[in-house]
Amino acid sequence: MGFRHLPLFFLVSRSPHTPTLSKQPTRIILYGRHHSMGYSRRYSGSLQLETQSAVPSGSAEQAQSKRLGASISQIPFTPTSMPRSATDLYSTPDSRERMDTDLPITSSVCPILASPEQILVPTFPQSLNRSLEVAAGLSKARLSLLVVSTAVVGCVLAASTSLTSPLFLAHPYRTILCLIVGTGLTSAAANTINQIVEIPYDSQMMRTRDRVLVRGLTNPGRAGLFALGCAGTGLVTLCLGTNPLVVWLAAGNLLLYTTLYTPLKQFSQANTWIGALVGGVPPLMGWAAATGEIHSGSLILASLLYVWQFPHFMALSWNLRAEYSKAGYMMTSVLEPPVCKQVALRYAVACSLVCLAGAGCSAISLGPWAGCALGLTCLPPNIGLIYYAWQFSRADSQEGSAAAARRLFRSTLLHLPIVMTAALIGTYICGTTIGAGQ
Repeated sequence: MGFRHLPLFFLVSRSPHTPTLSKQPTRIILYGRHHSMGYSRRYSGSLQLETQSAVPSGSAEQAQSKRLGASISQIPFTPTSMPRSATDLYSTPDSRERMDTDLPITSSVCPILASPEQILVPTFPQSLNRSLEVAAGLSKARLSLLVVSTAVVGCVLAASTSLTSPLFLAHPYRTILCLIVGTGLTSAAANTINQIVEIPYDSQMMRTRDRVLVRGLTNPGRAGLFALGCAGTGLVTLCLGTNPLVVWLAAGNLLLYTTLYTPLKQFSQANTWIGALVGGVPPLMGWAAATGEIHSGSLILASLLYVWQFPHFMALSWNLRAEYSKAGYMMTSVLEPPVCKQVALRYAVACSLVCLAGAGCSAISLGPWAGCALGLTCLPPNIGLIYYAWQFSRADSQEGSAAAARRLFRSTLLHLPIVMTAALIGTYICGTTIGAGQ
């Protein structure tokens, strides 16, 4: 992998209060860039030199100055971020420490040419870490992990029922592993395509300004190849390790997210309802991986994921209204703030009703004690969710609404894990699952 010769730029900074012909310490700050394996890295380095502000012609000092360009390229560099402006360069604590002065600074910029072989390039672990950072950022790793976890919960809940397919019984661990890998890769592909489309909008929001495409850590072309590779590998993995129903659900969800939900965010607030459908599909995939069909138990799980997303997202979007408006997103919190609060409350109640339906199915299939145990376990998080959604809907002031939205958002983060954990525990204590066949 050959490197190209690229120009470096150095800032020679000195205090304007020093005598013209006296020797003075001069800080030289260098910035450059190299390209390798399709990646671009920025470097900076600094050197403390003794130079003269004015050098008589033909003197030894002039000869020493001429040798500066040759010696400067041998300075080791460390990765850093390029300053966006001179103000950024001199205003950061790190830059002030490097400049070693509190005096006003004057600077001049001049290019020199240095061989990239003389620059300290990043080692293999650094390149690997950068690649992993880019991949995790494009995939939205935490969101993809949530998607995978809901699919696995659906599979595990279905695994102990009499509906389990012979294919799953023959290779249960292989099926679960392929479900995890395939679901994670297709989720990564969908999230990457979403970020490619939304680069102009993400750059306008503080919440998304640090995404890898906005920061320039990679470009849309490479991100597109990454998405294509993830989608293809994920669907092939699901095809080889699960069954056709899971593959069709994954492919349909990928298309729904990228071709309808993502562009719809610029045109209609209905995007939230479409996005909630996308979130409800992974439990169906997990259940289908174990049984090969869609059943009432999987529909309850999908319904829970669907309704849970409304109080979660309405609370999240409330304190981001200004940023969503600036970026041009059509969100209910921006277009109809009172409706946003009412939607959060209505779906918080619906979330509790879905949990109650799950407890009822459990009572029918497992017996009254199983249904009561699940219902009582889910009662505290459901009461908390409704209470905080009600507080959010009743808040009048701007500060009160913002605080209520934060409380509701935190309660949604607790609600879903508690309910799913209760369902899993109930399943394996009783030896069956919610909504199992009669």
